[in-house]
Amino acid sequence: MKENLIYFTAGEFAKLHHINKRTLHYYDSVGIFSPKHKGENGYRYYTYSQSIDLENILALRELNMSIEEIQNYISKYSKEKNK
Repeated sequence: MKENLIYFTAGEFAKLHHINKRTLHYYDSVGIFSPKHKGENGYRYYTYSQSIDLENILALRELNMSIEEIQNYISKYSKEKNK
């Protein structure tokens, strides 16, 4: 891990965003939000800068977008961002 970043465990990051850590595990498994680092022990580590992306996903879920719709949205956003 890089020393200049502060890492949060899945539990800490979930608590910070008032969600269950299993939600983070699920988002990782479907490919819409992954941790910045996965330790050799299998633990997931997130950085504070990832909060914006997670909050966007949570807002889209509140708008009743499905996981598939969110995946499509993220895919389109990533392509435009990389142009």
